[in-house]
Amino acid sequence: MNVEVLTRPFADLWYSFVEGLAYLVPALIVFVVGLFVAKIVYKALVKIFSATKVDDLVKPFAGAVERAGYKLRVGNVIGWLAKWFIIIASLMIALDILGLNAMRDILTNIIAYIPQVIIAVLVLFAGFLLADFSKKIIKGSTKMLNFRSAAMLGNIARVSILVFTVLIVLNLLGIGREIINILLIGFV
Repeated sequence: MNVEVLTRPFADLWYSFVEGLAYLVPALIVFVVGLFVAKIVYKALVKIFSATKVDDLVKPFAGAVERAGYKLRVGNVIGWLAKWFIIIASLMIALDILGLNAMRDILTNIIAYIPQVIIAVLVLFAGFLLADFSKKIIKGSTKMLNFRSAAMLGNIARVSILVFTVLIVLNLLGIGREIINILLIGFV
């Protein structure tokens, strides 16, 4: 029996493993360096923004966010965004080094979707603010006119605005566009 027939598959497997390590080590180095840089950039941005007192400038706009139970710190938000940008960029470079182009393409598609999600969240936030504002206005004005159903009218306005807001957000995210368009056209 020929020994090479038995050892050849193992030798090929070993060479493939060693060749893969030649790509894995640089990819890991790039990713780990990216993590460290991201952490440093995050801390630096938080310190810079807290030293410049930018949070004082946005206090008038931060009231609604703080009422919702969150503390809005501009440095933390921008630092967090910068940190994740660096982490994702280093991950994409590492995937390129490893030759995992399909994974990189999936990550690229996810990243391309993020602006739509941000816009949808902003629209949702504005819709909630508008719904609460309109409820208070309608409830107050109908109470002045001595309507007994003032609270109900305010709630109807609030729920209507919230429904339209959710439909608009789903449309922005590309979820069931045709159905949502039919519903919106049917309501209007």
